Amino acid sequence: MPSFPLMSELPASLSTTGWSWSKIAKASHPSDGFFVGTDLQGNRWLTKLRGSFYAHREIVFARLAQAMRWSCQSSVFIRLDADSAHVLGRTLNEVHAAHWFLEEHPHPPCRADCALEALVGHEVHTLADLSFPLVTGLTDWPKSEIAAYIFGGNEPPGKLFTLSHELVVIDSEQMFSTGPCDFSNSPWLRSPSGESSPSGLRLANEVCAQIGSLNQGTIEVALSIPPGFTVDLRWPVAPKLLLGVQFAANYARGAEA
Repeated sequence: MPSFPLMSELPASLSTTGWSWSKIAKASHPSDGFFVGTDLQGNRWLTKLRGSFYAHREIVFARLAQAMRWSCQSSVFIRLDADSAHVLGRTLNEVHAAHWFLEEHPHPPCRADCALEALVGHEVHTLADLSFPLVTGLTDWPKSEIAAYIFGGNEPPGKLFTLSHELVVIDSEQMFSTGPCDFSNSPWLRSPSGESSPSGLRLANEVCAQIGSLNQGTIEVALSIPPGFTVDLRWPVAPKLLLGVQFAANYARGAEA
């Protein structure tokens, strides 16, 4: 289980009324210039203030990823109240995404047996470079990057290592920018020598089987927008998502044939 609540355990949206805000300093977090809001229950939420469309795409992917049991950050829609908008220099009722704040692991090691110490200075290019069994969710890194091909991401998601030595997929707001793309040249499908990797192909087939098996109910929940919230849909997300699901299903069937 992750060290943070899943999106199924959280409301789809939150009001920022009564929140206190602070700007993240680069020394304490990689997301320099972003803001952390503390809600009335004391929970902290990171927001990048990227607007409703990026929020929607990031939340759609996160819901799908968590439905497939990938380690992905939990996000909600927020709508800025007047006081929050003033503090943040934004406009009343703007819609953004807020992400459950994750404490990033400091530069390893944190202790003598730190699970992340071996990753320091370690070049990671293929699946063979990810043999660190004490790091939770590590294979969700390549899974999310393969998913970026399938869901037409302009760039792959990011990753964050938490204090409890788990990898969490973050920063997936660029998903659903294009249609599905061929991922055969992904480094995750290659061996260190550049040849086709059997383990990489197995992982690609696993990812495609999971995505291709997403059911209509899961997809509808992923695409849902909270009542009363408006998203500036610069293009439809649903058709790109469905094309990705079909692409993945076809790949998985071909791999099984």
